[in-house]
Amino acid sequence: MAKRILVIPDVHGRTFWKASVERYLDTVDRIVFLGDYLDPYGQFVPEDIFNNLMEIIELKNQNRDKVILLKGNHDQHYSSGLFFELASSSRLDARYWAKYNKTFEEYKDLFQLIFLEKIKETPYLFSHAGLTVYWLEKVNSILWKFADGDFSVADPKIVEMINKLDDTDEGQEVLAVVGNRRTRIGGETTGSLLWADVHEYDTSQAPQVYGLNLVFQVFGHTRLRNQIDMIDTENFAMIDSQQCFMIDENLDEKIVTLDEYKEALS
Repeated sequence: MAKRILVIPDVHGRTFWKASVERYLDTVDRIVFLGDYLDPYGQFVPEDIFNNLMEIIELKNQNRDKVILLKGNHDQHYSSGLFFELASSSRLDARYWAKYNKTFEEYKDLFQLIFLEKIKETPYLFSHAGLTVYWLEKVNSILWKFADGDFSVADPKIVEMINKLDDTDEGQEVLAVVGNRRTRIGGETTGSLLWADVHEYDTSQAPQVYGLNLVFQVFGHTRLRNQIDMIDTENFAMIDSQQCFMIDENLDEKIVTLDEYKEALS
């Protein structure tokens, strides 16, 4: 059970994560990266993007238990050839696909899809794009022995099984589900935990199935403007805003920006 977690949203080749990690590495229990290390916005130097990824991998290698590296859709389409065929993202750089694929294969054991951690009595569920009822119904068809909505995402064993979706073709197919906000051809109702757009979530009430009402989700994926801190509801926080966030058992809020965190400590 953690007391403090530093959360780092979508990287996309940027280095905003470094100062926060340097400051808090020794004083937090976990550092959780929400994925999308590659495919930057705007102008970039390809070697810089790759070196940034390798620095993050080295950070994980040196802090195996403390640092959690989740994958996003912009990582998965380099990690899995099948996912690439089914649901590659618009900024995929085919020139470097083989290089990135080799890297993800070499360091496969350092990455995962989802992470569950409890602070006080609250289970926090971290993923790149979040879990929706619609997508979990699709996962239910794979996790057949937990049929009829009986399984709970607050159960570490279920989280482990969701992580194992990365190991099979059937899993890659369900990970490649894209929701109706991310495709112009209709698409599914909501996307997978790598693809769900925050606008695909029903924020009117907490879902009472699959244990979604038992956890507080933290995810990124839907890009926010710099001046917007997060989209925060009773059930989740979407934080893709190019800054890091803190979860602390001593705070009343479930998750805050680092600026707010500094103020709380002063």
